[in-house]
Amino acid sequence: MAETDPLYGDDAYTPGRLRRRPAGEGRQSRKFRTFAAGGERLAHRDTSVDISPMHGWRHNTPQELREREADPNMARMEDPEYRVDQPLRWDEECIRFTSHTKRAFVFGMARLLGLGGLFFVSPVFFVLAFFLAFNAARDEKYRGGVESFLGFDQWPAVFFIFLISFLIWGSAKLVQHLAPKFAAGMQPGPMWELNRRTGEVTVFADPSKKRTAWQVADVRPFYEFDCYLLSTPDPQGSPQYSLSLVHHLDEIQVRLVGMFGATQSHLEQRANWDMLQRYMDVSQPLPDFPMLEQDRPADPTTREHDHHTGRDPRFWRDMDDATYDRYVEAQQGKINALYL
Repeated sequence: MAETDPLYGDDAYTPGRLRRRPAGEGRQSRKFRTFAAGGERLAHRDTSVDISPMHGWRHNTPQELREREADPNMARMEDPEYRVDQPLRWDEECIRFTSHTKRAFVFGMARLLGLGGLFFVSPVFFVLAFFLAFNAARDEKYRGGVESFLGFDQWPAVFFIFLISFLIWGSAKLVQHLAPKFAAGMQPGPMWELNRRTGEVTVFADPSKKRTAWQVADVRPFYEFDCYLLSTPDPQGSPQYSLSLVHHLDEIQVRLVGMFGATQSHLEQRANWDMLQRYMDVSQPLPDFPMLEQDRPADPTTREHDHHTGRDPRFWRDMDDATYDRYVEAQQGKINALYL
């Protein structure tokens, strides 16, 4: 059975262990509660319901899975020895997250600003200058129209805007191409980890510096955490939903927005929470969606389940597009039925 399998730790999560949460009064400040748990507390649900968010389906189509499988650079991701010290990880053992470095953010913004200048600002200025030059040439009394049009004093400004935009975009793209690890690297250490095998939630101290990377700030069992659905307005005033795991007594928080993003639909975030509960519950097999298919044989509960049900180990990877689209549509309908 999953609970006694030696691969799982003493605190490996099952829903029954929620009753083992330590009792006591909360030791959280009002400020912490406002920002970390200032939303709807989501219920702990039946993990036998296999649900997963739509982002995991849209970005892991059978064709994409096959392409990754054929890519020799991606093959090393299946090596447990390689994955053990990766700050960004999601497999049968754990979900671990870190963010991009500040340097990566700068290069990303440079590319974005350069593209904006090339394909939006420069064309707008060109069209504006063209009409102004045309009107000036048409009204010119002393010189020829063509000479007046070409000699319009705003043409250098248009060329300057285009040149600066091209240099910003081109420089950032060149660095990202020649030195991808330098331009788009991750922080040296992880920010947090949810470990299925141990049942623990680990929060790391400061992942941004090598000397403090991988230093553990706190470790608690998963069953001691509650999940909150947070809502913040976007620049247009529309609500953006995200998830926060908060220890039920102490000031310990895991912000899941980095891993799962913020969405305009609260349904997607509710599905994220239920998927996480299923993922952490060692009495249940891993959530059955495309991204985790290659990792299923390495998990004892999942391996036993797939053996008894006769599940094809390449069920998702060998599926044709039309069939996959039907599964995606069915999954969206399942989410709507559960949460609407």
